[in-house]
Amino acid sequence: MAIILTDDQLARAKTDGCVFPVRIMDAERAAGVRTTYEAVEVRQGKDVPELLSVKPHVLFKWLFELGTTPTLLDAVEDLLGPNILLTTCAIWPKGAHDPRFVTWHQDSAYFGYDPMEVWSAWIAITDSHVDNGCLKYLPGSHNDPEMMHEETHDPQNMLSRGQRILTDQFEESGVIDVELEPGECTLHHFRLAHSSEPNTSDRRRVGILFVFCPTHVKPTNELNSAILVRGKDEYGHWKSDPLPERDLDPANLKYYNDFWNSYVNPENVSEAERTTAAE
Repeated sequence: MAIILTDDQLARAKTDGCVFPVRIMDAERAAGVRTTYEAVEVRQGKDVPELLSVKPHVLFKWLFELGTTPTLLDAVEDLLGPNILLTTCAIWPKGAHDPRFVTWHQDSAYFGYDPMEVWSAWIAITDSHVDNGCLKYLPGSHNDPEMMHEETHDPQNMLSRGQRILTDQFEESGVIDVELEPGECTLHHFRLAHSSEPNTSDRRRVGILFVFCPTHVKPTNELNSAILVRGKDEYGHWKSDPLPERDLDPANLKYYNDFWNSYVNPENVSEAERTTAAE
């Protein structure tokens, strides 16, 4: 029996590959998360992109607490079962009148999991609507074979290499705009084609992404660490990331720096895979 998702939502997860809106927290807590995040931006300055693009939940206790919010894990359990790993996290901000965008892509083309039983939770910290650049999905695309991608290196593309699905493999019809209020999230399959437009509004848009998989899933490259956030791990496919006992703990910071050096090392992961967790 499902814990939080309705029968209709579970059916849409299978057919569409996405479920929204799912309320994870109230608007007051979302506002507090935004305040905390923006304080990190001010404090860390130019270091923010490196600190917040891959696994920042091992550095910041407030991020780990957000990613392990019981309501969120209940929804993830409905999709993946009781034994859950948190593999990565990223923060996606767009400023007011921000011209940057995210092209159509599939995260599964750039990250290695076997089998691809992986779901992402994108939590709205601000409102996320069409005018400020909300996510867009192509429903059902997770059920099709993985599409070919190309790298454009467009400086306005928020993806690190400007990757996008080849236009001859993709038709933008039946697209769903994922509009969310603060504290709501959308859950989407890792193979689902998705994108987002520039922010044309006077409002900032901030989303925080967490990626989950069940413990039987194997990593397919050397960047194979995660945190067990619910249930048991009887497989041992993944190394363990450290838990953050406080923000920017020196031991965790050293771990993160070592991880980052591994992450950008071409001997460990291909250029195509060396991307941040995508929207």
